[in-house]
Amino acid sequence: MIVETKAKPNTDDIDEHIKRMEKLRTYADLHNDTRKYFGAIAGVVMNDSEKKYALKKGFYVIEPSGETFNITEPEGTGKPKAW
Repeated sequence: MIVETKAKPNTDDIDEHIKRMEKLRTYADLHNDTRKYFGAIAGVVMNDSEKKYALKKGFYVIEPSGETFNITEPEGTGKPKAW
């Protein structure tokens, strides 16, 4: 799993993470690496719109919750995307 961590992630950060995931997949394919890579966006402060956007793009969303973390998995049409 490849995680992008930001204090306040926005949609531009999510789009950049998609580009990095695509580059990683291209590199892996060149080296006959057939593993599947999943992505996640971790943020200390995340608005609902950014959270929904990340989930729609197939990323897991990681947010702090007290002394632990909540991990939200994309569901339905936005199921976890494998690169």
